[in-house]
Amino acid sequence: MNTRSQARFKHAPAGCWLLSQAQVQVYVPGAGSESSLEGAACTWEKATGDDGAGRVHVYVETFDRSTVKDAKDQYEIRRRQADEPGTTIIPLSIGDESFMACSASKGSAGSCESYTRLSNQVFRVEFESFEVRNVRDPASVVRTLTAQAAQHLSQAGR
Repeated sequence: MNTRSQARFKHAPAGCWLLSQAQVQVYVPGAGSESSLEGAACTWEKATGDDGAGRVHVYVETFDRSTVKDAKDQYEIRRRQADEPGTTIIPLSIGDESFMACSASKGSAGSCESYTRLSNQVFRVEFESFEVRNVRDPASVVRTLTAQAAQHLSQAGR
C-alpha cells in the first residue's frame, strides 16, 4: 500500500461509536458504556454477576496531520510494544494491518487486545474476562469485535 496516499478519514470517530451496545452485550451481558478521553475511548464493563463478568475497551486514535504514514508508524510502535514475554502475538487479516496480543492474567481468564490500522486510523479493542466460570475465549471475542469495529469504520469512510 502507498503510505503517502491521501488519508481516508478527516476525523476520528468516538470510541463508543465503533461498536454497538448489542455487539458488546453478546460478550458482557448487562454492561454499560462510559466514554472518556474526550470521546476517543469507550469502556463497557460489568464487574459482577452470575452470567460472567468482563470488560471491553475500545480506543480510537487519530495522529497529527492524519496521514497514512503517521498511522502506519504508530501502528508499528504499538506492535513492538506488545511483544513482551508471556504474550502471544497473532496476526489478523482485518483492515490494512492488524494484530492481536493475548496473555494470561492473574485472577482472570485472560485478556487479549488488538490494534488495527485502517488508512489513517488506528484503533484498539481489548477484552478481559474477570471470571473463570462461564469463560469466553478472549481471543475469539477480540477477533470478532475487531472485525465488527473495522467494518463499521470502513463503511463510514466511504
